[in-house]
Amino acid sequence: MDKRRIQLYTRVWCAIFGVTGLVVGLLIGIFVGQRMNVTHSKPSPVTEYVSGYELEDGELTNLAYENYWNFIHASYIMVGGDREEAALYKISDKVERHNYDLERFLLADDGYMHYSDDTVDDTLVGIDVSSFQGDIDWETLSLSHDVDFAMLRVGYRGYGSGAIELDSAFEANKQDVTEYAVDTGVYFFSQAISYEEGVEEAEFVLKQIKDMNITYPIVIDTEQVEAEDARGNNITVEERTDGIVGFCETIKEAGYTPMIYANRNWFATSLDMDRLGEYELWLAQYANVPDFPYKFTGWQYTSEGTVSGIEGDVDINLWFKE
Repeated sequence: MDKRRIQLYTRVWCAIFGVTGLVVGLLIGIFVGQRMNVTHSKPSPVTEYVSGYELEDGELTNLAYENYWNFIHASYIMVGGDREEAALYKISDKVERHNYDLERFLLADDGYMHYSDDTVDDTLVGIDVSSFQGDIDWETLSLSHDVDFAMLRVGYRGYGSGAIELDSAFEANKQDVTEYAVDTGVYFFSQAISYEEGVEEAEFVLKQIKDMNITYPIVIDTEQVEAEDARGNNITVEERTDGIVGFCETIKEAGYTPMIYANRNWFATSLDMDRLGEYELWLAQYANVPDFPYKFTGWQYTSEGTVSGIEGDVDINLWFKE
């Protein structure tokens, strides 16, 4: 048999084996994928796919499952404790993803979470406060150098009445952060159910801070209220997103940096992230490392922190420098 014929036969057999392997791999992927629950596109009810086919235990099966879940984690946000039963929400391709190395989030000797890598020297430590913290000794806090900045709650919209109220501690906190030169941002607890109500909330905030030196973002705080009849709970994703857009656009037009605060699952299930990609995000997730695909500026990682000048627990935030 001449050399050319040998080479031809070799190529044919390699092609046959290659195609066979590809087909087997695709069949395994289809069978595995059919067994999982998947929620498609924007936040929406879970669509369940059921198949009676069961793969036998073995090395190939385990490898197929792990490859599947690696793909899922890169493409979907899982909501639920058990990954076999979790709802999956598609990650928006219109929102920038972060490239943080999760192994570099570390609890440092100062007792606070920090992050550093080849491009980030260090992160900042911040607190967010409201009337729930009571009277704060801002002089002691500023001299302790425990934190780099504070986020003050300006006010909130009532989840029942819909009325906008000033946080009872805001005026005192506003005066003290000015006196003791504390770097400051602010936030508003929203229950907006329309674009117009989001604008109204932003205009309220802008009126309250007109004499302040705001060096951090102005944030809309969107989250679920425990009361079942809360007005912000029982609206559509689009209506809730409309309110956030109204707030953020108004803040941006006024020359400030708007930001959206929510917990991990609320971002996934209750906001149309396709419409919010231009805004900075402040993630709330109480964990050792953040499990969140989108780029975030702030991470509220505990509600049980302690700082000098505040009695009791306070939220602590890791913040990436601007």
